[in-house]
Amino acid sequence: MGKQVVSLRLNDDILSFVNLLVKLGIYNSRSEALRDLIKAGIRSFENIAKIAKAVEKLFDLEKEEGDIPIRLNGALKQLLEERNRF
Repeated sequence: MGKQVVSLRLNDDILSFVNLLVKLGIYNSRSEALRDLIKAGIRSFENIAKIAKAVEKLFDLEKEEGDIPIRLNGALKQLLEERNRF
């Protein structure tokens, strides 16, 4: 996996925080700090990516079948009623 340079604009608050992390010696450079912070942000959204991929698979199945692949007649309503949310 190669590395690429990406230019971005940061507001003063974010840049000050990154600079503080470097000044405290937590990171050796802004680049290192930003890399780790971006990785942490991506990890926090991994479940969303999994859900998006699953929904995409359902759309693909719908195209292949010409109909929705799974029918849950009343299941959602029943679940919500059981949890007193309907």
